[in-house]
Amino acid sequence: MDYRKTKYCPELIDVSHKKKEVEKLVEIEHPNAKDMHRYISDNSQKFKLEFIKAYNGKCAYCGASIDLIKKTEFEIDHFLYEKAPIFATKKDAGYMGNLILSCHDCNHNKNSFWIEKEEMDTLNPDGEKIKNVFIRDDKYYIRINDEFKKNTTIEGFYNKLCLGSELHRLDYLIMNIIGLQRYCEDNSDLYVGLGKILDIIREKRKYYSRIKF
Repeated sequence: MDYRKTKYCPELIDVSHKKKEVEKLVEIEHPNAKDMHRYISDNSQKFKLEFIKAYNGKCAYCGASIDLIKKTEFEIDHFLYEKAPIFATKKDAGYMGNLILSCHDCNHNKNSFWIEKEEMDTLNPDGEKIKNVFIRDDKYYIRINDEFKKNTTIEGFYNKLCLGSELHRLDYLIMNIIGLQRYCEDNSDLYVGLGKILDIIREKRKYYSRIKF
């Protein structure tokens, strides 16, 4: 199961295809566009909203959703960072396949982390392999699957993005409860009770959001 997906989230599938459709929308209005990041990251244009839809409104790294983050606060990460030596200019890094929807924390924590060539496909959040690399344990923390624990690139990626943090655990719990609330909104007592639980967890999240991991 995808560690980013709660019980109430739709599957994250065909992301690369959906991103290609967004790219076509950009090219209709900007035929000479090469640096897609320029257009996708602009909150004043419609392209970012379409890009967010391609990811079901969730950070591709940790799974934090629009239930927690305003659409305008999502950021567009370069999977292979824009100053990497493989790119002659920053614009070269802005091709659609290299752009990933990210929350602020994951984008800035990841920063200039270099992903070794052998693991690029494995760790690319648009693909299927990453769903097996990281898992949720029985306490809802994100963990590295045992099969990959000795892989230094994967371990570095996990630590750099602080995927195992309490904050990401609380985000997952909050999203699950919000989903459950929507599912049983006709049951007023349960709805109100879940709201009280949400308030408690959100207060706890505020505390952890102030901690530097």
